[in-house]
Amino acid sequence: MINMSDILVQIRAAVETAIAESKCEVTPGSAGHFVLTVTASAFQGQSRLQQQRMVLSAIAHLMKGDGAPVHAVDSLTTRLP
Repeated sequence: MINMSDILVQIRAAVETAIAESKCEVTPGSAGHFVLTVTASAFQGQSRLQQQRMVLSAIAHLMKGDGAPVHAVDSLTTRLP
C-alpha cells in the first residue's frame, strides 16, 4: 500500500515535471482526494480550463484504474507567478 506522503510527492513531481518551472502545492483531503494549487508562467495566455487541463493531464496516470492512488481533485487553483 502506498502511503500518503508518497502520493503527495508523486503528484507534485508529476505536475512540476510536466509543466516547466511550475510550483505545485498539494494538500490531502479525505481518502484519495486532494487539493492542488499550481503556479506557473506556462499558464500565461491560457484560459482557466486550459490551465486546469494541463494540470489534470499531468496526473492522469495517478488517477487511472481501480487501485489508483488519486480518486479526485476536490479543488484545483492555477495562477501566474
